[in-house]
Amino acid sequence: MTKYFVYLSGEQTSVGKAEVNALAGLLEIDVSVRWDGRMGLIESKKNPVPFFLERAALVKEAGIVFSEIDVQGDLLGNLPDDLLTNTIRPEETFSVRTMSENGMFSVKERLDLEANLGARIKQATGAKVNLENPQVRILVVFTQGSIRVCKSIASKLRPMLRDREPGRKPFFHPSMMNASLARVMCNLAGVMPGEVVLDPFCGGGGILCEASLIGAKSIGIDLNWRLLMGSKKNLDSTGSDYSVIQGDIRSLSVHECDCIVTDPPYGRASSTRGAQAIELVESLFERADSILRRRKESICVCGSSEMNIQNLAESMGLMVNQVLQIKVHSGLVRELLTLGF
Repeated sequence: MTKYFVYLSGEQTSVGKAEVNALAGLLEIDVSVRWDGRMGLIESKKNPVPFFLERAALVKEAGIVFSEIDVQGDLLGNLPDDLLTNTIRPEETFSVRTMSENGMFSVKERLDLEANLGARIKQATGAKVNLENPQVRILVVFTQGSIRVCKSIASKLRPMLRDREPGRKPFFHPSMMNASLARVMCNLAGVMPGEVVLDPFCGGGGILCEASLIGAKSIGIDLNWRLLMGSKKNLDSTGSDYSVIQGDIRSLSVHECDCIVTDPPYGRASSTRGAQAIELVESLFERADSILRRRKESICVCGSSEMNIQNLAESMGLMVNQVLQIKVHSGLVRELLTLGF
């Protein structure tokens, strides 16, 4: 069994862990994730790293753990030359970076270690250092009990998500969810290529764009024609298969879908003719059982903590799997809930 890792970006760590755990459940191989700070450790016979880097919004980097010692141990003394030569070829370039989760090492100590390890690798392998664009990235992570030396790959998805923020889309509206959170919600709901994803409060289509880029077929519903046409423009830019419908959850015209990912219009300009957001969510929950093909954790909904969506869901017989909190500012805490039947 090879030991792999993911390393979270640092914002919303609890949400990042939930995202990785949800994605691990989608793999066709038996994997489990053990957390040590922001580092998720995975033992598997098959490499899961490409899938995590392709899908996870909150994973900064991932790769293989090739050495692990006690935090008090001698790092350089526990790295035999053959381990280094099997990791880095002479014709490759490399860099060395350190990350500290335990606060035991000063910046100067970490810089000294990076320099010493870099010199050791260069001597053992003949490879050259390239700090700007290395072919091999060596990451040393210090956590409370261990030092782990890893061969790491940086996320290419995260820069793409920044390029897909609402203000950079063909159509923009202030109510639109940022691309990173929209991707997280799709992952928590277990969206997979070929599935049908419904957003009954789609607005400008931020969630549906991420579902479409995963490879799902997206269906969006909204009462506001301008927002709906904006979502159409945004979805056109993904080149995906989608449908948008002007309508209301209370007269739902969709008969079947695999999962529901949505951000009800709480705290933004509502396109629901004055209906209270919680009434709309209640209408959604009433209809969800009859249209969902997939049962467990097939719904991910985001709302204000003041909406008490968890209580509503439980009172209506839904299974609440996760409740994750995101602090927006002192006056607003948003909740991500995953639900099923």
